[in-house]
Formats: sequence, structure tokens, C-alpha cells
Amino acid sequence: MINPKITGLLLFICTIGQIHAQEMSKEERKVQIFTYEEKANLQNWFNEEIKQMELTEERSAQYSAVIVYYVAKIARLDDKDQEFTKEEFKVKLNEYLGKQDKELQEFLSPEQFVIHKEIYGEFLRSAYKRWGIE
Repeated sequence: MINPKITGLLLFICTIGQIHAQEMSKEERKVQIFTYEEKANLQNWFNEEIKQMELTEERSAQYSAVIVYYVAKIARLDDKDQEFTKEEFKVKLNEYLGKQDKELQEFLSPEQFVIHKEIYGEFLRSAYKRWGIE
């Protein structure tokens, strides 16, 4: 008869192995278009540039929340498990950008939104080059 403690231990080890394998495959699916250093530099540049918008603390928090949400969505678009064609990728990207703009326009002044578009446009040009799209 097999000891229940050993059986439990074996099941635990097998489960951990499967979870670890799933985590590895999630990491393998991710595509990084910028290195960590490039991301840090872009973030620093972006944070400096948005100071031009002269956002209040509340508006700055709202702005950051919207940007972070959509950047996370956009970053997943080119993961290997998505299997989008270039055209499908562009359609989905533009859909997210449109939704992001709509949300930002709800609380940014027209002047602030223009500044946002200029700054974000620079960021997008870099990303487009890395993605190989126009």
C-alpha cells in the first residue's frame, strides 16, 4: 500500500511542474519590441513630456490609468499566441487607440489632448518601426 503522504507529495510536485510549464509557455508567447533599458528610457521621456500638459494630481492619475490600461492591451497584440495578420493587428491596434482617445477626451482639455497626441505619436512611431508597420 502506498503511503498517502508520498502520494500527496507526488501529486503536489506534478502540479507544480505543470504550473511552471504553463508559466514558461506564457513567457515564451510574449514578444518584447523594446528592451528593458529602452522601456525605462521611453517611460522617463514620456513622463517628462507629459509635464507640458500641466495636469492636476487627479487628472494625472486618470491619465496614467488610461494609458497603462491600453498600453498593456496593445502590448499583447503581437504575442505569438495571438496569430494576427499584419492587417488584423493594425485593425485591433487602431481600435484600442480609438477607445483610448475617446476616454482621454472625456477629461483632458482640447489643448492637453493635442499635447498628448504629439507625445504619444512619437512613442507610436518608435513602436511602428519595431512592429514593421506604417
